[in-house]
Amino acid sequence: MRTRINYGASAAVCAALVAFASGVFAGSPKTDCPPATKEEREKMAVIHEQMAACLRTDKAISVCHQEMMKSHEELMRATGCPEHAHSHPHQ
Repeated sequence: MRTRINYGASAAVCAALVAFASGVFAGSPKTDCPPATKEEREKMAVIHEQMAACLRTDKAISVCHQEMMKSHEELMRATGCPEHAHSHPHQ
């Protein structure tokens, strides 16, 4: 069985990932928040894995992004560092 590749969707996903990576590597905002713990980093990894799983579905990229940002904001509020909840470069 051959899989049909949707080049438009593939290009959009690639562009979104490049934009996201650019924002991540541009530097972290200066805050008084302590560095993330091992447990917090694990939760962040799970959120990103959920984003990847969402991108593999037929859902719109914007829906996947919104789901990820909601999870990210909840995590940042739970860690006591709410200023990070709105520091994502795509917001």
